[in-house]
Amino acid sequence: MWIMATARKCINILKKTLHKIIFRIKLWEMDKKWELMGGRCWQLFPPSFYYTHTEEEIEQAINKIKETLESYEKSIDE
Repeated sequence: MWIMATARKCINILKKTLHKIIFRIKLWEMDKKWELMGGRCWQLFPPSFYYTHTEEEIEQAINKIKETLESYEKSIDE
């Protein structure tokens, strides 16, 4: 009986791992299509960034980029 339970746990772990790997592959393919379509010219982050980060993390990243650009502008003006 305990062998069956252990086997089920192992199978569930393998299924979860497989789903994570498949999800990462889909994100990678999505990013490659985005890159081929010229996404780097028009958007800050690839699509996978928006799938793997929360809205707060995205806002923090955008604010950090804005601060960096503002500091570059100030250094150019001086």
